[in-house]
Amino acid sequence: MKSGDRTTIPTVSEVVRTAVAICDPDGTETAATALQEGFEDDDRPATASEDLTGELLETVRAIDPEEDAPAATAAAAAAAWLATNPDQAGAEDHVLREGTRLVFAGKPPGPLADWLTARGVET
Repeated sequence: MKSGDRTTIPTVSEVVRTAVAICDPDGTETAATALQEGFEDDDRPATASEDLTGELLETVRAIDPEEDAPAATAAAAAAAWLATNPDQAGAEDHVLREGTRLVFAGKPPGPLADWLTARGVET
């Protein structure tokens, strides 16, 4: 067996923390912070969850039932994408664009679409 490079599978906690850092680098969005806190002890491999996207979005809905905290929604989408693409974390706009495409089929809800546009991210 030939040895090769193997990417370490990140934990759910790690992908959520990375996604929140991308979406709320100053730590001022309380819903995004709450999302991170909700998963801070989740040491499951990010690829092991049967429905990580569903878990993330359900948590965001519980935190933000009015759906007026798009940074948290963006972080959930970014975390879902980072679960299988952890090596892309440094390409923030790419992570946001691909996470939105994955989770919302490229058609994000209004507040998230406006938030992405304000950041200069096209979906």
